[in-house]
Amino acid sequence: MATVPYDHTLTEMLQTAAELIGLKPKEEQGQWVLFLLAEMKTFLPRQRYAALLTTIQESVAGQLAEAQS
Repeated sequence: MATVPYDHTLTEMLQTAAELIGLKPKEEQGQWVLFLLAEMKTFLPRQRYAALLTTIQESVAGQLAEAQS
């Protein structure tokens, strides 16, 4: 993952969200992650949202390949 500036509040909130999503049934976990993306879509400009999805897609593909090896 690329290096991002550190934000204590955001990091703490996302760690909490990750823990809570991890407690949900496996069938719901992906839906909660997609919910976050849907929320972001409501305020990001269209091109920026598309770029975000592209970045996520590339990162997830790399993580998937690593997890399968």
